[in-house]
Amino acid sequence: MKFKMTPNKLMIALFSAMLVVLPVVSIILPKQDKSEVENRSLQSLPTPINSVKWEAAKTPKDYLDAVKWKYINNREGEAFRDDFEKYLCDHIVGRTEWVKLCNRLQTLSGKQEINGVYTVGDQMVQSFKDYDSEGMEKAAAAINKFAERHPNIKTYVMIAPTAQEFYGNKIPSYAGLLSEKAFIDDVYKQLNGVTTIDCLSYLSAHKDEYICYRTDHHWTSLGAFYAYSAAAKSLGYSAYGMGSFNIETASNDFRGTLYSKNLDDSVPADTMEYYHLANGEPEVTMTVNTGTEIKTYDSLYVREFLDTKDKYSSFTGSNAPLVDIKTNIDNGKSILVIKDSYAHSLVPFLANHYSHITMVDMRYIQTDLGRLVNLDDYSQALVMYNAITFAEDYRNIGKLNLTK
Repeated sequence: MKFKMTPNKLMIALFSAMLVVLPVVSIILPKQDKSEVENRSLQSLPTPINSVKWEAAKTPKDYLDAVKWKYINNREGEAFRDDFEKYLCDHIVGRTEWVKLCNRLQTLSGKQEINGVYTVGDQMVQSFKDYDSEGMEKAAAAINKFAERHPNIKTYVMIAPTAQEFYGNKIPSYAGLLSEKAFIDDVYKQLNGVTTIDCLSYLSAHKDEYICYRTDHHWTSLGAFYAYSAAAKSLGYSAYGMGSFNIETASNDFRGTLYSKNLDDSVPADTMEYYHLANGEPEVTMTVNTGTEIKTYDSLYVREFLDTKDKYSSFTGSNAPLVDIKTNIDNGKSILVIKDSYAHSLVPFLANHYSHITMVDMRYIQTDLGRLVNLDDYSQALVMYNAITFAEDYRNIGKLNLTK
């Protein structure tokens, strides 16, 4: 019988070839350890061999004993087949475009939330749907205990809203989003012996301005400016007005953490700005201690990050356990900032009023803060988080209990 190519046969042949060729090519091509676009580490090639036992093996039995048979045969928990599947998925040729296509198809099918992110017009919104109320209370209690143990350090708490607070009303109510304002109010009610700072009201008055990045979960420099202005009276400084700053456009092609989750190219890239005092800024020395190395900078803007996907880290550098900032402002004012990354774009404003600022990231701290810094050096402490991170990071905030 003479073979006749039909559209169905051609489709089957192409699909079969793709099933064979794509995995083979994906395995052969060079691999990356991290996806810059998705901002995450990629699955490494799993091995069913215990390399130490294999290198020491001398007999056939030794070689067989070096094989991770349980790992190979496991059907639940850690299993070779699952890890190898993740490896193929992470390194498949054209992965980014495949993910974009998948997300786009989900959107066209009516799904509004992709990996915890909603897109509302030109704005991406990180969803906040639940939190551990007991964990929140424990975090608040730890802050109270810190303030009680260190009465000479005036303690302040400022919890910032995210874009959800301003755009959540455009997301259907059945999505089950929580009110960040209600959450912030609940936290503040749990606090004793500390001063709370209401930046939400100030930001809400400017909600129609560019205060939240479109593709990232942080506030913009403008949003941080308004928070800096809101904190002025409580922290005891006279905030500079908008007209006192020259605004530098540092980047016009910033795509942040929320874009990494849904890869939605329909939302325009963000503009990143640096605010510089027009009449001259204080001289600064910033020392970043990552735990493995110490780097010193003469600016609060680490511009090398502008050439990377993680452009937001140009604000005081990437997340680190300890960042110490000294200025030539001779007023003796010092502040300890216990924070998440929202503080990174706030601190350049604060640096215009303090001689000494230290930022501490509790995710990397496992000990009494007094072992890392001299607490007697600080007259103020500011606990600065966004609402979602405060809700998620309560265990790390609770480590303030370690500080005696």
